[in-house]
Amino acid sequence: VLPDTIDGSFSEWDISSGGIPMYNAGNPSKAHVADAYLSYRCSDSTLCVLVTARSGYVFASNEAWIKIYDGDNSERDFVEGFQYIYDGENVVAWEGCTTDLPATPFVSSIQMEIHANWGPASGGGTGNTASTGKKNSDDFVCLDLDCG
Repeated sequence: VLPDTIDGSFSEWDISSGGIPMYNAGNPSKAHVADAYLSYRCSDSTLCVLVTARSGYVFASNEAWIKIYDGDNSERDFVEGFQYIYDGENVVAWEGCTTDLPATPFVSSIQMEIHANWGPASGGGTGNTASTGKKNSDDFVCLDLDCG
């Protein structure tokens, strides 16, 4: 279910079932620092992403993106909206939606990477990378689309 609005709150998202783990540098042998949640609406090909920092971590307020691996491997604009979600002055999540997806009616899956810069909530900067993994890793995201 897509959120009604991209409004800087994740109260509309169902995060009870757990998310896609995001690790430091996209490496599952490193710290599990965030979780990503996806929602897709078939009628207008809208993909929404929510990324939440795990306890003890925060995000940078200038580095969040998704990359779709479809030939050009480019980062996608959140043309349907994007917001950081704050707890006080700390960024603890972000949400965004896009329709900037592979332009073919025959796409049944989307290979993607989800990214955010992070740091410890106790301070020290947010220059670390959290990722679901790159395309050629064993851990990248493949979203199977079932619009039948």
